[in-house]
Amino acid sequence: MGVANEIWESFIKAYPQVQSGKLSMDEINTLMAKHMKQVNAAPLDDFDGVSPEQMHILLHDPFGPGSPLEWIAPQNEEHAASVPLLVLSDLLMAEIQKAGELKLTPKGNLPIAVCTRLVEQNLISSPHLKYIKKLNEDNLTFIWVIKDHLLVTGLAKKRNNKLSLTKNGKLYTEMPNSERLHSLFSFMTNRFNWQNLYALEDDGQNGQLGWAFSLYLFLKHGSQPRNALFYGEKWMKALQTEWWKERHNPAYDRDIRLIEYAYMIRFFGNFAQWFGLAQVEEKRIPEKFTTILEVRKTGLLDSLIRSR
Repeated sequence: MGVANEIWESFIKAYPQVQSGKLSMDEINTLMAKHMKQVNAAPLDDFDGVSPEQMHILLHDPFGPGSPLEWIAPQNEEHAASVPLLVLSDLLMAEIQKAGELKLTPKGNLPIAVCTRLVEQNLISSPHLKYIKKLNEDNLTFIWVIKDHLLVTGLAKKRNNKLSLTKNGKLYTEMPNSERLHSLFSFMTNRFNWQNLYALEDDGQNGQLGWAFSLYLFLKHGSQPRNALFYGEKWMKALQTEWWKERHNPAYDRDIRLIEYAYMIRFFGNFAQWFGLAQVEEKRIPEKFTTILEVRKTGLLDSLIRSR
């Protein structure tokens, strides 16, 4: 049954007088508008209790009026200052400011010494870090994200293969922690393509699409450790419905596993962990010869974003 048929049948059930033939078209349209308003405001099981109206807001204006999420970082400046990606961003900006003009490698990357200092802060962990022989920008995506944020938002400029802060960049360093965090957070969610975080040709949508809905789910269910697939399945059910319908079809098993893995790595392994929103632990399941990502929300998440 199509969505249109489902809506029409629910409309008839709510207003059986529509089939009497006694209502004018204007009266029917008025009742339909009322019905659609009720439908859009009603929580859906497929959206884990979010209404269609709220889902629209989460997708297009995550912290706007009527959103299930509220950005509360300005109320907790000290907590905002402890976000790992922001701390490292501030350290990189301090390195640039100290140098005046930070000389880049012939390839245009940050010096290895600077990358090493950032990694040595031990703020962002990865089970694969121990296998990286050379701590350079190409091998450390979170450093590339920080540098890209500075350049794309005009906080830094690159000239003659040297990196320096702009006037706006110097003003940025004096802004409250929550404002700097908001700039970095907005860049990561809206302007940076998450396809760069896992090589799947999907334009980054598996993870980046509906990131605010994923945060809503994590705030709601994240108090106890769970397999990240718990959230991946809820996300797919709500936002990748065609794939969800094929989840038991062996012909699409590999495709669905790739989508789920990209979602978990991008949203939890990268985004949520880099911003300090999630505790992420890779656990081996010996009897299944595989590993899972076990995730749990942090107190930092609750101090930056809350559900309404």
